[in-house]
Amino acid sequence: MELLRTSRDVWGQEVLQGMSWDLIPVFFGAGAAIILCHLLYRWLLAPKGQPK
Repeated sequence: MELLRTSRDVWGQEVLQGMSWDLIPVFFGAGAAIILCHLLYRWLLAPKGQPK
């Protein structure tokens, strides 16, 4: 699985063509896990007080 797709231009330099779509579910799941952990922390462990 390639993270980035590259090719060569007419001068032989390597150029970026795009990113792989294979990892979108991984990043989506990681983002959802971070949001869920933050909500659980605020609900269970955060100090109960009036915000200023």
